[in-house]
Amino acid sequence: MEKQNDFLSFERMFKPETVVIYKASAKVSFFVEGFIRQGFNLENLYLVSSKENDLLGIKCYKTIDEVPINSIDLLILSVRRDSLVASIIDILSKKEIKFIHIFTAGTGEFDEEGAKIELEISNLLENHPETRSIGPNCMGLYCPQGKIAYYSSFPIESGNIALIFQSGDLHSKMVKFSSRRYNLRFSKGVSIGNCIDIQISELLQYFNQDEATDIVCVYFEGLPALYEHEGKRLFQVLKSMQKPVLFMRGGRTKRGQKAVLTHTGSLATKNTIWKAIFNQTLIIDVPPSLDELIDYSYLFSKHIYRFKNLNKPVKYPMNKNALVILWSGGFGILATDILTELGLTLPFFTGEKLEKLKDIYPIKIGSLANPLDVPWIVSNDVYLDVSKAAIDEDIDLVLVVSDAWKDLEEERFKNYFKNLLGIKSHVESMDKTFIIVLPDYPSKSRGIFHAKLVSNGFLVYASIESAAKSFLKLYEYGRKTRR
Repeated sequence: MEKQNDFLSFERMFKPETVVIYKASAKVSFFVEGFIRQGFNLENLYLVSSKENDLLGIKCYKTIDEVPINSIDLLILSVRRDSLVASIIDILSKKEIKFIHIFTAGTGEFDEEGAKIELEISNLLENHPETRSIGPNCMGLYCPQGKIAYYSSFPIESGNIALIFQSGDLHSKMVKFSSRRYNLRFSKGVSIGNCIDIQISELLQYFNQDEATDIVCVYFEGLPALYEHEGKRLFQVLKSMQKPVLFMRGGRTKRGQKAVLTHTGSLATKNTIWKAIFNQTLIIDVPPSLDELIDYSYLFSKHIYRFKNLNKPVKYPMNKNALVILWSGGFGILATDILTELGLTLPFFTGEKLEKLKDIYPIKIGSLANPLDVPWIVSNDVYLDVSKAAIDEDIDLVLVVSDAWKDLEEERFKNYFKNLLGIKSHVESMDKTFIIVLPDYPSKSRGIFHAKLVSNGFLVYASIESAAKSFLKLYEYGRKTRR
């Protein structure tokens, strides 16, 4: 049942020149809308439908025989499951197909009959090694460079994050939520479904060599029943990865494993096995939380991009020492508890360093400890000076807790923002991590301030906890690479 490929380039799958949707209907018009939004050459998009004359202004051919090309890069197959096998046999007898996206669900994840259909398709593809397939039961492909997407809401700009998801809905939400929350952008994404042909291990190999990709996010439910050696192959590939892989597993619990069987029909693996895999590879274990995966992706993506933009080797945090700068004693106490419980260290300022801070700012209100609680001076030059004096090689993460400003044109805000830029420049000159924590709440002024921060290259998180957890994953990856 195994297709032997040391490495297969999936460039044409993500960047197809010719695409056929079979059978096209209003129900799957979102595929067409996605291609239109991405700017795909519609002259090379062929729709086949026995019922429709056109769809969204694009002509529909009645049969596959009428499609005026012999070689097709990508076939999107949307037919009833009981006609899946016959449709594939018929199409492969008439056209040369490089990749098939089997959109149809209700196969191996549904019942025994569906599992038989998957086995038939797998055997059929074995006899057509020139044709590869994702699915069944998957939403498909997304690649801005290839001008393909299955939803019109997906961004048209490219980024440096690749996605391999066994869930189409989670794949869609990952793209939509993260692009709106953090303005993240993606190199390529694939909702891979039940994996009866193309495996996650193969896609990881591809992304490991893909110049457009810096990090890979994986949502994994289990190993395919048809490929008994995929577990060993996946482990070997994970050991060879040279890029951060953020790996989120579904089916960690016994109850969750039962849900996996009815979703993709995959065979969930034991937690003890995965614990050993994470210990022996550079792979980062992500909790079963899409929000946390998005948070981590944000920091990894921006961190790597900053170093690459400077033409410098990427440096990862050496330690877990954090400095918090704010203007609230109570918030400082909470921040200290949160960071300490998560495993970060907040070094005390003592000796010469403390005396230097006192010389810069003979404090009357607040604290020159860590957190650095300095109210009322955020718009003064001394705020920048005291912050820079507190940040040295012993500090790995700097968190500035801020709030929204009503008037971004007033002089006080302009001076405050200049100070933030100065702190950012100082921290990044030492290759450290600088994050603004701006609590999220319904506010027009908050939205305006957030947009200004992002447009000026600041990393902005909505909570101390989300920022700290993301930093700890960045540190973990750095520790693993050094090990």
